[in-house]
Amino acid sequence: MKKMICILLFCLQTLAGLADNTPKSVVDSLLTQLETLPHDTTRLELLQKLALASQNSSRSLEFADRFFKEAQQQKDDYYICNAAYFHVLHYYNNEGEQDSVAKWVNLIKPIAQDIKYWKIYFNSQRLLINIYIYNHQYEYAFNEATLMLEKARKTQSVNGESAAYQCLATVYHQTNRWKEEEKILKKAYALLPQITHSGSQINILFQLVNFCKFRKNYADMKTYLDNIRTVLEEMISKNPEMLESFFDQYLYLEIYYTYLYLETNEPEQAKVHYEKGQTYITTDTFLPYLVSYQNLTIDYCLYTKEYDTALATVDSTLHLVRKYEFSEADYAKELRYKADILKSMERYSEALPLYKRVNQIQDSIYIAVSNRQLEEIKDSYHLNQLLLEQGQLRSYIQTIILAVVSVILILCIFYILHISRLRKELRLSEKETKEATLQTEEANEMKGRFLSNMSHAIRVPLNSVVGFSQLMASPVEIEEATRQEYSNIIQQNTEKLMLLVNNVLDLSRLEADMMKFQLMDADIVQLCNDAIGAVRMQHPNIKVHFQNNVEQCILHTDCNRIMQMIISTLAGSSTASQEKQEIHFSLDKKGDILYFKVANSPLADKKHTSQETSIRHDINRLLLKHFGGTYQIITDDTTAPTVLFTYPAASLQ
Repeated sequence: MKKMICILLFCLQTLAGLADNTPKSVVDSLLTQLETLPHDTTRLELLQKLALASQNSSRSLEFADRFFKEAQQQKDDYYICNAAYFHVLHYYNNEGEQDSVAKWVNLIKPIAQDIKYWKIYFNSQRLLINIYIYNHQYEYAFNEATLMLEKARKTQSVNGESAAYQCLATVYHQTNRWKEEEKILKKAYALLPQITHSGSQINILFQLVNFCKFRKNYADMKTYLDNIRTVLEEMISKNPEMLESFFDQYLYLEIYYTYLYLETNEPEQAKVHYEKGQTYITTDTFLPYLVSYQNLTIDYCLYTKEYDTALATVDSTLHLVRKYEFSEADYAKELRYKADILKSMERYSEALPLYKRVNQIQDSIYIAVSNRQLEEIKDSYHLNQLLLEQGQLRSYIQTIILAVVSVILILCIFYILHISRLRKELRLSEKETKEATLQTEEANEMKGRFLSNMSHAIRVPLNSVVGFSQLMASPVEIEEATRQEYSNIIQQNTEKLMLLVNNVLDLSRLEADMMKFQLMDADIVQLCNDAIGAVRMQHPNIKVHFQNNVEQCILHTDCNRIMQMIISTLAGSSTASQEKQEIHFSLDKKGDILYFKVANSPLADKKHTSQETSIRHDINRLLLKHFGGTYQIITDDTTAPTVLFTYPAASLQ
């Protein structure tokens, strides 16, 4: 029989509260009552009492089966969960079968979650995690305990949270991570006042006692032992007839009291508790506790130098460990006890082979555990690899679809692939998956705006370029003048197309806040004059009247982009700039703000509205917004089309 000596968990206590506490002595009377009861809730309650009362007997599985079948027949989810939990306890306590425990736990979880029966949900999950720990599957145990903790916090279950802490503490203990164990046990202890279930309180306190014993913190160990005694006495005072049911817990309590006084050199006190522990041993004593008491006997006899008694006890314990198929680690522990006794008796020739055997067993266990953990890590790695491959496949499909779009969209595609690569990396962490999804949605939204801005305006000049290029490439003879005309059209539309593409790219960068600026100091008055000069040179048909009330104002800004913005308000679109225009441009400063006004601006004229002008307005608006300015268009019928914009002066000088 496999037993989890390394795990200080009082499994039977987890059922407290499921039914009224019922001693084993009344099983026969309960069976008599059962024959007279109808198939309703009262029958289920009685079967539950029978299953609880028979936990320490050979009939535990029989009553658990009867309870489960009756609950299924009545289709009562609450009692189905309770009956299934008795099966979990049976296989956990008597056989430690991982597959059987997992089968019943997996049956409980969806039903308990559906009816929000969190006590049974978390208790059954805790037992399964303990099976993982006993089988040295620490990676699985840690992952399940972490998920359990998240679920408990989400459902605001204090009992579930404390159970998860206990499982994590056990994993840390078995993997020698003492600091983490101490930290997690303190968190569990902080929840103690909120835990109403006495069995859970005892579980936490005994883990703290075990940790204190291991770390030789005897002051705190005494405090926790006294707390356990207080909890047990309160439980017995409420249910005096249940004293015998708590013998195992009292036995373990006396074992630790004895160790406490042995370690603190108080032999008289140690003897009192050692002898008192003997009174709690019965034929139904939980075997790991019986072995623990025999180990205490060995330690006590070594302390009192009763070597013959210690040697006889360890031989009896070795027989018990082998008979009930305890783990190799337990067998090695008892062998070490025997070697220590022989060493104390100065029988070194007999002790040395035992020490060698112990080292061999421990080495083989260490190798087996290491290999098992490696396999668990490999399994997790393969699962992550599968998820990555699925993500890569989706990304490749997206890439193929986007590849049919014009070369102009390559920058956008690269950006999406970058986001996709981030998603693959973040997929390794469930917590970061939501952030990756949010980034992808933002990228898709940017792509939609990008495509919308380019859709119509880019198709017109592109069609002209393609159409006239095909005419020039056709075998039909074309006159030189006509060919030159076609060439000019292609050149004009190419320039228009490139301008549009550059504007769209600038707009996309500004929307994504990815625009790179070249900042330098410049006089805004000089920039305005340079912009007017450029407009007059490129568009002789446009006359600009500049009115300036600012003598000089030095700004730290991107001169080229600010000048380009001013030129766009003066010249407008390529179509508008071919008409004769008379524009009034003014610059004024009030306080820390520069005010610009462009009256009769072709960029604001409704008759010249196009995709090109719309994009230009968006670029100007976002550019000024980046530097802390504003941008406004006035197209009232009562006034000339006007562009008003501002720029902060004092803060950027």
